[in-house]
Amino acid sequence: MYTIQQLATLAGTTTRTLRHYDAVGLLVAERDANGYRRYSSHDAERLQSILLYRSLDFPLETIQALLEAEPFDRTRALEEQVTALRAKAAYFATLAETAESTLTSLRGGISMEDKSLFNGLSFDELKAHEAKHEPEVVERWGESEAYKTSRTRADKRSKEDWEALSQQQVDLVKPLVDLFTTGVPVEDPRVQAAVQANHMFINDQFYDCSLDMFSGLGQMYVMDERFTAFYDKYAPGLAVYYNDAIQHYCITQS
Repeated sequence: MYTIQQLATLAGTTTRTLRHYDAVGLLVAERDANGYRRYSSHDAERLQSILLYRSLDFPLETIQALLEAEPFDRTRALEEQVTALRAKAAYFATLAETAESTLTSLRGGISMEDKSLFNGLSFDELKAHEAKHEPEVVERWGESEAYKTSRTRADKRSKEDWEALSQQQVDLVKPLVDLFTTGVPVEDPRVQAAVQANHMFINDQFYDCSLDMFSGLGQMYVMDERFTAFYDKYAPGLAVYYNDAIQHYCITQS
């Protein structure tokens, strides 16, 4: 039997996560005479399945339905997870190659065309990626006005519109890349002007983005590996730099 701390350490997760899984009925622990949670080897196997599905961005409700389906075929589930994880790994490998090529360019190697900045992030690939993660997005933000506004605007855009927005985003990120790679501090007016331009871009093109929301976006850029990968493809460490700049901007603008 494992204590909650022992299982969290074994699985590389947190006790807070395990308590949440217990509370929602996804991984219910037995209780000893003192009321402490105790986990069996079977619980550890179930936790592995949960964490593998979470790594594939499955919502908790979907994971619970899959695990409680009768009968649950763990062998088949693992085979499917291996296939999906390899596909995801290949996707991030493409992003890594793009980031590496960009880094080589920034260090004075072979120059890259703007289009090359989006290897692995073409319109069709982005739409497929968006569709894959739509359930998670709806789960987290579906009831918010920001999501509804963004969805309404998105539905009206053509492929050409999206490509134009992608180019605008490249143009807005470029100054941040240059400032970051030359070591300009985030408090510098040039950095803050670049941050403001990005804030206005989100506000004008996607949804009304308050300072609190913009601050939350900045934090997401460093907490969610997908956002971190997007910015760090331009220069490793850019996501952290951008978040720090956003937090300074939000404080000074409030």
